[in-house]
Amino acid sequence: MPYSAEISRNNPGLFVFLIDQSRSMSHKIGGGSRSKAVEASDAINKQLNELLNRCTKSEGVRNYFEIGIIGYGVARETATSLLKDSQIVPVSELETRILKVEKRKQVIEGEEIDFDFPVWFEPVAASDTPMVKAFTMAKDWTSSWINTHMNSYPPVIINISDGEATDGDPSAVVNDIKEMATYDGNALVWNCHLSESRITPVSYPASDSHLPEDKYARKMFEMSSELPESMIAIAREEYKDIERGARGYVFNAQLEDLIKLLDIGTRAISSLMR
Repeated sequence: MPYSAEISRNNPGLFVFLIDQSRSMSHKIGGGSRSKAVEASDAINKQLNELLNRCTKSEGVRNYFEIGIIGYGVARETATSLLKDSQIVPVSELETRILKVEKRKQVIEGEEIDFDFPVWFEPVAASDTPMVKAFTMAKDWTSSWINTHMNSYPPVIINISDGEATDGDPSAVVNDIKEMATYDGNALVWNCHLSESRITPVSYPASDSHLPEDKYARKMFEMSSELPESMIAIAREEYKDIERGARGYVFNAQLEDLIKLLDIGTRAISSLMR
């Protein structure tokens, strides 16, 4: 059965996060109070900490996963690694690459408490949206990684953007990525579309008929892989009406939806850790 390979230190999983850092990410998400850049960076920083915690055992951090983060749009037509100039790193190296730790507040059972929030990269909204370059970099990283991890769970590439590439159509390079495969299945590409629209969010649609008349929404839906059955089962815990054939795509997401998208994938794959 595809997408069922055990995750181990000998056969780790791979997550590659792509984050749009273009100037339009300074705009607020529709119906929200914070910018798209802040929502996206918080979601990924939170998920990195979750992955680190899941891999931390009594003897230390086990390298069940390897991580890459690509930012695109800081400067005109460029994409760069956000992990201190490294490409893919084992999860055990994440702790040494923390940029800073912020004090945040959360409410638990009606009581407000402080907690430490590690930050690997900060929100940026600067220039254009070179999404083709970002996916090309992800393609190169993924290809190299698969060559030495053929027995591993397939790589998962997660793109968070407001959807409008400025350096061409990323569809071709995304299709190249989705054709890459380990013995356990093809690489997965998910997209989280941060819109300024106040339209009700759409999560994991099985067809583009559920989407608004937005050409970028439809493009990002087309670029998104179908969710494996194991992930659909977990997604249904949060979204009861998910259909067979649902894709790893959310439109007009708030931070909660962003985190759920990331969490569904990492929970499904983490369940395979041995």
